[in-house]
Amino acid sequence: MARLPVNRVAVLAWMFLACATLATYLLVEGRGSTLEWGISTVMVVSAVKARTIVLHYMELKHAPLAWRLALELWAAGVAALILGLWFFTGTAADCGAP
Repeated sequence: MARLPVNRVAVLAWMFLACATLATYLLVEGRGSTLEWGISTVMVVSAVKARTIVLHYMELKHAPLAWRLALELWAAGVAALILGLWFFTGTAADCGAP
């Protein structure tokens, strides 16, 4: 049986994604912090995970700068928009209410 070449960067990226997913799950389910900090941390980690996927799995790390900037700004913008809407619409204050 022929051996497949191993892309070490892809394996490291996958390990990071798996660990980040587990860490955010444990943070939120374990209530390791306040709800506001937990949600903020999850959104920031999600943006970093999106960047990892875009750069390493979609291989945009070798793409022209305009493409990289567009997709990296998109990930940061979506995370900021979701957090902003969540905090400023009063949803954050209502999350702990029964």
